[in-house]
Amino acid sequence: MTEAQLAERPHRRLPSPVRPGGRPGVPRRRRWLAPIVTQGPSLLVLGLVVLFPLAYSIKLSFQSYSPIIPNHTGQWVGMDNYQRILHDGDFHHSLIVTAIFVVVAVSLETVLGVVVGIAIDRLRRMRRFATSALLLPMILTPLVVGLMFNFALNAQFGYLTWVFNTLHVAGGDGVLNGSVGALVALIFIDVWEWFPFVALMVVAGLQTIPKEPLEAASIDGASTRQVYWHITLPLLRPILGIAILFRATEAIREFDKVFVLTGGGPGSATAVNDLYQYRVSFLNWDLSYGAALGLVTFAAVLALSFLMYRSLRRKETAR
Repeated sequence: MTEAQLAERPHRRLPSPVRPGGRPGVPRRRRWLAPIVTQGPSLLVLGLVVLFPLAYSIKLSFQSYSPIIPNHTGQWVGMDNYQRILHDGDFHHSLIVTAIFVVVAVSLETVLGVVVGIAIDRLRRMRRFATSALLLPMILTPLVVGLMFNFALNAQFGYLTWVFNTLHVAGGDGVLNGSVGALVALIFIDVWEWFPFVALMVVAGLQTIPKEPLEAASIDGASTRQVYWHITLPLLRPILGIAILFRATEAIREFDKVFVLTGGGPGSATAVNDLYQYRVSFLNWDLSYGAALGLVTFAAVLALSFLMYRSLRRKETAR
């Protein structure tokens, strides 16, 4: 090709060199502006909904503020509210009731969820129908569940009360009017509503388990019970750990069903922690002490979640 022909060819513009971390053709200003535009609104909403109330609650817990109590206009009291927690017998009683509720309910939900999940996984037909039916209790709001069982356990005309009286399980005053019966009823209702969550997680986990260890154990002569106990359940341990963690943190914050069904009664037999905080903050209007109670509960739930997560990770690392 001659020099004249080379001169007549159009010149192509070479791309500019790309700096480390950059992209060709994108100005520097657009590179740092894009994350702000896309993620800024969500971070702003997160700050307004979570971070600002948390910071205000921390500030309020070190003050003495109440809109109706005289001389409680926001004075700085330091650690007085937290020292008051150490001597609050009602708060300690609410922690005991909450611990009983959480331990018994989550344990029953785990056991029942594993049994039902394995049973659904073994179905050859109607598996989709069974998994869909499990969703029904969970899609109901806790308030609706509380109202539904409040009608069913009514001492005069509740159909469950009639069943219990026929079987001579409860007294004539109704299940909710006894201190033990009311707590047992709340645990039963929570298990009914949330064991499907554990069962669905078990069904999902069983789909991911490799079939080779199960087939090898069956060939070696292991029974079905031995296969499930020694192979399937250990392989399901991470999923069960996550399910228990989710359910425990949710059960600690139980409020709706207790408020609708018993209101914490009879007496204080079912006065769980969140209900006690509600009474302190919105019935007694001691907002500073209520903020301190909420922060202590938040710290306890955070510590429990961290310990359970570390325990789960440690077991997985050991394997």
